[in-house]
Amino acid sequence: MIKGSCLCGEVQFEITGEVTPIQNCHATRCRKATGGAYAPEALASKDGFVWIKGKGLLTEYTAPILNAPPAYKRAFCKMCGSPLPVEIEGTNFMMLLAGILDTKTSTLVFRHAFVSQKACWHEITDKLPTYQGQPPVPEKYKS
Repeated sequence: MIKGSCLCGEVQFEITGEVTPIQNCHATRCRKATGGAYAPEALASKDGFVWIKGKGLLTEYTAPILNAPPAYKRAFCKMCGSPLPVEIEGTNFMMLLAGILDTKTSTLVFRHAFVSQKACWHEITDKLPTYQGQPPVPEKYKS
């Protein structure tokens, strides 16, 4: 069982099953949504995801579609603004940022995406694979 929560603790969730390896997304939208150099994104199955507390405090923002669906969507806590898991339309997955996980997992970062849009002040110093744009979706995570 993997648990997660927002900064104020008023929204909590649990995940039964695995969380995918983490993708550090350097896309402009992801950087702006997190305020960081990248968004540490992971996926969890909708089937194993449950809101434990505070689902009513969840709010979503959907940005205009730039190239193709699905839309860029982010969820956050109305109280503290923490990013929260959001359903990826047309799939069986929830997208979440790894920083909101409270339970230790074996999930690690496995790649960098959209490095062509990375912040000018950030340098990627690890040896993980980098993709200039959207990397391919591993077969086991296609819905």
